[in-house]
This record gives sequence, C-alpha cells and structure tokens, in this order.
Amino acid sequence: MPNWCNTSLVFEGDKQEIKTLYQTMKRLERRKTPLVENGFGTNWLGCLVEALGGHWKETYCRGTWFSLECQGNILRMETETAWSPCIETYDFICQKFPSLNYYYRSEEPMMAEYLTNDSDGRYFKERYIADVNVPDGEFMVEYFNRMEEALQWIAEISKCDIQSEEDVEALNEQWHTGDNEGYCYLHHYRIV
Repeated sequence: MPNWCNTSLVFEGDKQEIKTLYQTMKRLERRKTPLVENGFGTNWLGCLVEALGGHWKETYCRGTWFSLECQGNILRMETETAWSPCIETYDFICQKFPSLNYYYRSEEPMMAEYLTNDSDGRYFKERYIADVNVPDGEFMVEYFNRMEEALQWIAEISKCDIQSEEDVEALNEQWHTGDNEGYCYLHHYRIV
C-alpha cells in the first residue's frame, strides 16, 4: 500500500482551453462507470489521460482528482496520488493544452516530502507547514509564509519559548515522552 501524497494544483492559461479541460473532467466525474476500468473510480487520473487521447499505461497517473473549480482562465483541483505528485500526468495535460501552465504544492507526510514549483508564490505563498498534535489536546496543521511566523505560532500553542528549529525539535522530543504523547513538526516546502 502506498503512502498518499496530497497535491493542490492550479492550471492557468487560455480561457477556452481551461474550459475544455474542466468540461472533460466534469463529464468523467458524472459517468456511472469509469472510462477505463480501475480501482480508483471515475475521477482516476488515468481516465483523464485516456479522455485526452493518451494511454494510461504510458503515463504515471496513479491517483485521483477532486475539488475541481473553474474560474475564467484558472482551474483549481486537488489530487491524491501514490507516493508523489503525478508530474507526468500534469505535464501531459499541458502538452494537450499548449497555453496551460501549472503550479502545485504537495505534501507526503510519511516521507516528509513537502514540495512546490511555485517559486514566486503566485498561488502558493506558504513556505512552511506546522503539523502539531498537542498532548491531550487537538491536532492542528497551519501554513506560514515565514519561519518567524511559524515559530511564534508554535510558541503560543505550546506555551514554550520557541526561537529556532532546534527548539521545535526539542519540543517534539519532549512531547514524544510520557503517557499523553503528542508531536510538533515544522516542515519546509522544497522548491523544485
């Protein structure tokens, strides 16, 4: 069983190409049976590859899309894929619709892989993510543009003096001991 990677995607480009892609995806979602038999359903990325004239066996497309939104020349969606973002599928979409570009932010917590290709912060400004489970408390995930903001937030929720990433690591070790285990991770998005 794979680790699941969640990716937020934004495609931008010619309004008509965005509309055509959106309508194709909506048609696939409404089908009673998937375009291609699979274990994921009608919104499997392989169905989209096939609908666009490709072959799912030739394109890495192990996952699904959801939360599809179209506004003008922008299409937003989320994907859940095996191990990593399905870059090959996203590139294939752009080959079929030459005016399109895409930006993404992906999270695969089990391997601590946090990636983005949005180097200018056009759609995904956040560069840090705090993943926290307060002992005997609640689970929280929060995004930050700057390290200082993340450290301040962790200090507030932990009621500890947090000035550096080393302080976060020490807090994490402290919370991992005892009967009421918690955790506190601060991850950087790597720009690829």
